[in-house]
Amino acid sequence: MIGEVLLNRYEIKEKIGDGGMALVYKAKDLLLNRIVAVKILRSQFSSDDEFIQRFRREAQAAASLSHPNVVNIYDVGDTGEIHFIVMEYVAGKNLSEVIKEEKPLSEEFVINVASQICMALSHAHRSNIIHRDIKPHNILITEDGTVKVTDFGIAQAVASANLTQTGTVLGSVHYFSPEQARGNNVNHRSDLYSLGIVMYEMLAQRVPFTGDSPIAIALKHIQDRPTPLKELREGIDPELSSLVMRLLAKDQKLRPQSADEVLKALKMLKEEKQLEETQKLSVTEVAAQMGGESMPKRKKKKAKKGNRLFKRFFITLFTLVLLIVLIWGLGSFITDWLFPEDVVVPKIVGMSKAEAEAELKSLGLILTVETEVFDNEIPKDHIISQEPQANRKVKPNREIMVRVSKGVEYIHMPNVVGKSVREARLELTQAGFTLGEEDEVFEPELALNTVVKQEPASGDFIPKGTLVNLVVNKEREVSSFVSLPDFRGQDLESVKKQLAELNLKMGNAYPEFSTLYQPNRIIEQNPPPKTEVEVGYEVDFVYSQGLPGDDKADVQDLDDILRWGEQSQWHTAVVTIMVPEGPAQEVVILVIDDFGAREVYRDVQPGGKTIRQTVQGRGDNAKVQVYIGGRQFTDKFFKELD
Repeated sequence: MIGEVLLNRYEIKEKIGDGGMALVYKAKDLLLNRIVAVKILRSQFSSDDEFIQRFRREAQAAASLSHPNVVNIYDVGDTGEIHFIVMEYVAGKNLSEVIKEEKPLSEEFVINVASQICMALSHAHRSNIIHRDIKPHNILITEDGTVKVTDFGIAQAVASANLTQTGTVLGSVHYFSPEQARGNNVNHRSDLYSLGIVMYEMLAQRVPFTGDSPIAIALKHIQDRPTPLKELREGIDPELSSLVMRLLAKDQKLRPQSADEVLKALKMLKEEKQLEETQKLSVTEVAAQMGGESMPKRKKKKAKKGNRLFKRFFITLFTLVLLIVLIWGLGSFITDWLFPEDVVVPKIVGMSKAEAEAELKSLGLILTVETEVFDNEIPKDHIISQEPQANRKVKPNREIMVRVSKGVEYIHMPNVVGKSVREARLELTQAGFTLGEEDEVFEPELALNTVVKQEPASGDFIPKGTLVNLVVNKEREVSSFVSLPDFRGQDLESVKKQLAELNLKMGNAYPEFSTLYQPNRIIEQNPPPKTEVEVGYEVDFVYSQGLPGDDKADVQDLDDILRWGEQSQWHTAVVTIMVPEGPAQEVVILVIDDFGAREVYRDVQPGGKTIRQTVQGRGDNAKVQVYIGGRQFTDKFFKELD
């Protein structure tokens, strides 16, 4: 590419970046005589017209952003085979390079960089543009310290691409938000979580979550809590650490609700540090010096003239003393006015809101309610937490941010007795309860692996988060495991006999019309074939009813078949995957539907190979997930693939 001229205008000078989706070059705009950056899409993206159209729309939307902290997009174009974006060229380093080269980064630097990122995010969020991939590589810092955020809107185009675009991971897993790791929709608070990861890395010189694979790291974003910053860096400002941990909350409702809110908190931290630095400076003492010419030798004067000189000296001395007293008094007044005495923040956690407000008001401080949340420990209308924390020194009129309890949240306790232990665990955790102990009994007349008793019992309204203990029916001896055969295509009655011989149970059996299977033949099973299950496990099936009207032994009306097809709960899609160029990688396809999650394809394929696999899913929420080399490349509903 070096030396080529795109559209007779952009002359490629040198390569300056290499990403999973595009290559970045330094170029010269021959028309406007200025240096620009040109981002050229990799070939696997350029071959798909649908993706290119989506990519252009997202780039054009991002081009509408105009802010000092956002890298400007000047042009979007193509030469037929090459698709590119022309952007503002930023001379400097990206934040990833700064983190590696400058250790440790000062808290003032972190606050300054985070504040500028917040201003860029605030501007974009007001235009309903979510970045989706905030990370140090996408944050550029100029030589004068200006922060420039790049690649706005680009992650959205990649996230929306169809299954043939497999050249990049959707976002960067170390900076994922929990909702991105789950494959859920993201919003502006997802960008704030990624900002928290970036701030954590600047302060601790490491990201909060690492693992052997991208999937392992994504699971930690969902489940694990990061190591507190105070354990990784001594003397860190508690308020700064607290802000970062709030940004890393798993629940979006517990994070700051906007970039402006984060920016306000950062400004307060910056002002407080500036005041602390000012207090360290000693008050400059101004020494008044008086100068005069040396007295020449004079002849002796008369006694009367000597008296006048003495009087003048006395008046001058008195005036000087009076002036010094006035200057000292005025200086004390100005010092007290400019630098008022610090106030020690009291401990208000546990107080009622009214008591805390009165306590702060008496000290010249202001109580501000940040949010109200349910809490099983703190009574309603009492303080759960405060920022700044108790015993910190602050200036008068400082806002003290608090979280106030809404009291205990009571929810209905479901009945899980008689259900399989797997179903019971899922239902309880989804309802908001915590799994407690599981005791085992053996009741031969009851099905194995089912719940015999629960505590608390069902029917009552119980505080959310309550521990629920279960008693599960288990054989006294250690259960053996059975590898499930492939029952698909076999007669239902024959399958029942096989299950009994294997000491397995018949679970749910769903009838479906089918043009492929004869009546009473198995269409699908859950768990899938070759799955290892315990003795006594329940296996669910879908079996064929044949064609609509089979009871008449003759179906002539094609319209009846078409109408049945429109009502079918099964979805079929052909998944097309292109393995990235390079070494062979393992390809895995998962289907998540009414039966749960199951693996439908796993094989090691060479780089550059294209795979097409037909998959089926049951239910309106059936989804397909594709992993290549342990990295998730797509997460789509079947209805998006039809």
